[in-house]
Amino acid sequence: MKPREQGGVVDAKLNVYGVHGLKVADLSVPPGNVSANTYGTALVIGEKAAVIIAEELGIKGVVYPVAVARDLD
Repeated sequence: MKPREQGGVVDAKLNVYGVHGLKVADLSVPPGNVSANTYGTALVIGEKAAVIIAEELGIKGVVYPVAVARDLD
């Protein structure tokens, strides 16, 4: 995610800058053009969004695949 100062729209927790209570999890989230199949990118964003939302709601047991989590952190 890009910082707001560089034209970003969401933070690392997918919260939209300047709007309370709104998250976005689609292909507008990556900071640059996706140079691969966008299907895989959309799946990864959706999975990460599910984990973020579950954590914020206090839902336990939702985990992110280990191989992908290493690349995102």
